Amino acid sequence: MKKLKYSLFGLCACIALFSCEKDENNLGAKIGDDKKLVGAAIIDTFKVITYSNIKDTIKSSEQISPQLGAYHSDEVGLVQSALFVTLKPDSFGTNIPKSNFKIDSLFLTLDIVDVYGKSVDQKFDVYRLDQQVNKDSIYYAFNTLEYTDLIGTITINATDSNIYGFPLDTAFANQLVLADSTDMSSESDFSSFFKGIAIVPKTNTLGSNEGAIYSLNRTGIKMHLQYHSTLLNPTKTYDTEIIFDVESDKLIFTNATHDFTGSGVEKVLNDSTLGQSYFYTQSLIGSIGKVNFPSLQAWYLDTNNYLINKFEFTVYVEDNSTFTLPLELMLTYKNSFGGTSFTTSIINTTSNSYTFTISPSELDTQLKSGTIKNMDFTLLPTFPGSKANQVKIHGGEGAYPPELKIHYTIY
Repeated sequence: MKKLKYSLFGLCACIALFSCEKDENNLGAKIGDDKKLVGAAIIDTFKVITYSNIKDTIKSSEQISPQLGAYHSDEVGLVQSALFVTLKPDSFGTNIPKSNFKIDSLFLTLDIVDVYGKSVDQKFDVYRLDQQVNKDSIYYAFNTLEYTDLIGTITINATDSNIYGFPLDTAFANQLVLADSTDMSSESDFSSFFKGIAIVPKTNTLGSNEGAIYSLNRTGIKMHLQYHSTLLNPTKTYDTEIIFDVESDKLIFTNATHDFTGSGVEKVLNDSTLGQSYFYTQSLIGSIGKVNFPSLQAWYLDTNNYLINKFEFTVYVEDNSTFTLPLELMLTYKNSFGGTSFTTSIINTTSNSYTFTISPSELDTQLKSGTIKNMDFTLLPTFPGSKANQVKIHGGEGAYPPELKIHYTIY
């Protein structure tokens, strides 16, 4: 056990992390020579390495808000999100007439709960799935399912939350009514007859900082089939509408694609040193922000008599008039138990910054064990896969570099 050299009640020193390097070999050396320095705040500088990397394993099934749409950003490139859904009739056992009836309409409804970006006319092809979404499987943003028959093309240009309706081809409606009593009797039988739909953004020519991705309410994704009897005095009564909806959030997932061509993040991915000026993170499959503290371990080992009281890490972000800054950002890291932990921060709108805190005991443990270099600090918007946010962050040598404040006691 180490001997207590000085009583430092109330001493809390702040270390500010900027982009410049400094010789830290003698940090705190003079404290032992002059007790008058014990109560002084110690300020030192460290180097931070910032860059972007590619994240392609975002889980996209069972998300809070499935994402649909496309946007083209100068910062992160072209982002597109398609939707794969297995639909079920609102009730089984429905008796569909085989004659003397007329189809009135077949339409798709989407409940849009949020719009991210600059909304313009976007066309989507709607296909009949050849494979159903398996509720026992986990789907990631890179997953897709096979589809062939085109059953409609829809146009979305929404600027606010609401329920919107989109007509589908009546030719496909004629195929739906071919379902017999067996097909309509149970979930498994209906899934053999109709496996669901894919809603896929068409190849687009979006302009600079144009386009939108829509967050959807899963329960508001429905397909409506409406018809009526053509008999003057029908002897048998039929339902006049069948609604096909998403029975479970396990029966829907999104597929995201990301083209970095010509974007700011493409340059950083090709040359990580450019991330020292700006680096990027984005919610769907694509770029993530990475942070390293290469000299923090050496600082700790130089004295080895530090007791960490508080860890505060602040990043500053660039404002964007088209793609609004997220309310929250998340900092993830490998913890001392071998798993992954995270902490979140609400944006400070005055300084366009996010400040994260990590458990001081966690940091102290990792510094003592020498594993700080393996903590893999990563910046992401919260709920990746359920949002489409992008963020441009000032890097270690940017105009507003990240800051680290460590409050500690020397003993």
